[in-house]
Amino acid sequence: MSNSSVSSSSRSSLSIKTPILYALTIQEPFATCIIHGTKRLENRTYYLDIQQLISTSNSKTSDGIWIAIHVSQSKRNLGPKDSTCAIIKYQCWSDLPSVEVMKQNCGKIIGLAKFFNCVEAKEVPDDNVWKSMENNDGTKTNHYCWMIDDVKVLDNPIKCKGSLGIWKVDDLIAKQIWESVGKF
Repeated sequence: MSNSSVSSSSRSSLSIKTPILYALTIQEPFATCIIHGTKRLENRTYYLDIQQLISTSNSKTSDGIWIAIHVSQSKRNLGPKDSTCAIIKYQCWSDLPSVEVMKQNCGKIIGLAKFFNCVEAKEVPDDNVWKSMENNDGTKTNHYCWMIDDVKVLDNPIKCKGSLGIWKVDDLIAKQIWESVGKF
């Protein structure tokens, strides 16, 4: 059968729809610590509904959701007087890249992290977890630990505009990311 005789319904069944990809914008050095380092908990003030994201992303897995890690444009933690990078190097990851290297990734997606669970921070027995914060009125804000069990590094980070919270990645960029990590 020649290509010209393939029906339009056959052509549409031959094309594969790119799965929806969500992203999370994270400041440095924390984004790098997830993708290239040992950070496997992301602390947030809101719950990550993994099953809801799986159902809306047309994902074929039920054991977690791949989320693109987008590096924030902010260089707040990368300034010469900020001790964040020094503390991370000393406490948990001596191979943290230089500030100059991390600045190059600002505004880019650097990889994928597979989130598999979300629990209240009070359930995590780790003194380094951001447990709660007292508000001006004396009330406390709950915090959640988003748990990561796998990461995929992008050899060539992809520049794109991010957003706060979980956001949907543009379809063309999503396709490029899935192809680069061999998931599409």
